[in-house]
Amino acid sequence: MHSPVIATADGGLNHMPESNLVYSAALQAASLNLSAQTSDLEQLLDPIRAMEISPQQVSGLLKQLWLRLEFLRASQAEITNSDALHPVLARMLEQAYSCLHAGDTFSLADAYAEFEKAYHAGLEVGSPAEHLASIRAAQAQIAAVQLDYRRAGSLYASASTTPGLIEPLQWRYQLQHALTLEDLGREFMDNAALEAAIALYEAPVLALASKAKRPDDWATTQHNLGNALGALGQRQRGTLMLEKSIMAFESALTMRNRERSALDWAATQNSLGVTLGILAHRRADTDMLGESLKAFQLALEERSRERSPHDWAVTQNNLGAALRALGQRNQDRTLLKQASEAYKNVLQVWTRARAPLEWAATMDNLGSALRLLGEHRNGPRTLEQAVAAFRSALAERTRASLPQAWAMTQNNLGAALHRLGERQHDAQPLEAAIHAYENALEEWTRDRAPMTWAMTLANLCATRKALAELVGDAEIARRALTDFRAVAEVFREASHAHYYELVTEQVALTQKLEQALLNGETASERSYIPASC
Repeated sequence: MHSPVIATADGGLNHMPESNLVYSAALQAASLNLSAQTSDLEQLLDPIRAMEISPQQVSGLLKQLWLRLEFLRASQAEITNSDALHPVLARMLEQAYSCLHAGDTFSLADAYAEFEKAYHAGLEVGSPAEHLASIRAAQAQIAAVQLDYRRAGSLYASASTTPGLIEPLQWRYQLQHALTLEDLGREFMDNAALEAAIALYEAPVLALASKAKRPDDWATTQHNLGNALGALGQRQRGTLMLEKSIMAFESALTMRNRERSALDWAATQNSLGVTLGILAHRRADTDMLGESLKAFQLALEERSRERSPHDWAVTQNNLGAALRALGQRNQDRTLLKQASEAYKNVLQVWTRARAPLEWAATMDNLGSALRLLGEHRNGPRTLEQAVAAFRSALAERTRASLPQAWAMTQNNLGAALHRLGERQHDAQPLEAAIHAYENALEEWTRDRAPMTWAMTLANLCATRKALAELVGDAEIARRALTDFRAVAEVFREASHAHYYELVTEQVALTQKLEQALLNGETASERSYIPASC
């Protein structure tokens, strides 16, 4: 009943950080990775601190806000370099952008207010529609940097409906409106926002991008629609949204030509692979999992480390997850070895110094792949490598900063140590596994997460049973038996018949083991009793 982490396309635990460790780590990593002043990054952290953001999201979200800010700063040339720009409006826009420059004068609030003055001045002097729309879009970008997605979406909608605006610009701002709602849905677990984004993509956005006249814009809309459908489908039961997501990606690929737009084509292949993998898992469909794997492999033909290192790492990570799942399902050690290699590739880009949380998550995934591989190999070396990977992950996944991730890695560490103890017939790894599972149960309590608690306790019981048999200790077996019964009760109450049957079997086997030990039988006098569920 071990449950190693499987990488997913989306996530979000609504758990506030218990200290500033996450923020300081994110700030340090961003300062290293981005050409940004620390004072600017500290201001960008303010809206993140004000929200209930998952600790795992902080680093990525800070980077995203910085990229939005840089895009906003770069938009100055597009807006102001126009002969048709009224001199009064040009001066006011210069003042607005001066508030966005790095340094002591940097203020998003002041910039927003200056853009508002410029917008009304533009109305008074009869500025062209594209100038007025661009000002509203700049305000929308400021709102997005402040994580005020609803206000940002409203401003993009206003920009798109500026009287006299040409259709391609209407499409651009409506697309941004939908993307803003999609960001809201992803980052704050807001399904209604995702549904609103999907409705925008399917109607006004696609209507403004004719497949015949503007195939690239049409394909971009289909790609973004696929992402939104996939995000919603991952959260919902059933498969309809996931199926529609795949159809949208396949539609995008009819127009996204590899020779003409290789990186866009690769991005759609990567997104298609993610959704295929989620749907394959839900359907237990091995063939579809193979299709997911193929999509990632195709994406990597264009996403090279030299050309786009971050995207290369993302797809390598997804490839590792697909290879691991397929290797586990097919009991294929070659695929599991390839999964381990893919995760090692990711670690070339997501280093501990530059991306500590991503590095730790990848270390955890690597550990899980190595554990599965180690179960198919003779000798302890691969299992020892798995243990080392999990312990490395715990250097960043601390309970204080990332309690849920910490508990998951403790659980995974316990699984690897359990297998290592069985392989070496050594009590020490089994005792360490018990300690790791006990750590996980400090966070995954029965009250807060009954099913997760039960699964982890079942793993702990299995390890105790293995240790009891190895050292001949009836008291350890008795404790395993008591806890197995508690696990069985949870599975029975939750109507999980399969798990209930497995644990009931373990109760009977543990009773038999306890009685044998009480009777003083040695291991050689007993038949082997499986050590795990």
